[in-house]
Amino acid sequence: ALEMVVLSAAITTKNGKALLARQYVDMSRIRIEGLLAAFPKLMGTGNKQHTFIDTESVRYVYQPMESLFLLLITNKASN
Repeated sequence: ALEMVVLSAAITTKNGKALLARQYVDMSRIRIEGLLAAFPKLMGTGNKQHTFIDTESVRYVYQPMESLFLLLITNKASN
C-alpha cells in the first residue's frame, strides 16, 4: 500500500520566495527549489476554492496566511 509522504513543508511569499523550507525526504536542493518556484505559476491556473494543486509528480497542499503561504509538498499517493 502506498502511504502519504510529506516531501517538504515551506512558508513562501505570494510570489514563491521560500522563507523557510524543511525537507522530510532526501531531495536535492535544485529539486526542492524547482518545486517551490513552480508553485506560484500553478496558483494562477488553480481554482481559488481549493487548497491543493496536483501535478504529474507531486501534490501541493497550501493555506494562504495574509501575504504568505503555508505549503506542504506531498507525493501523489497521499490524500
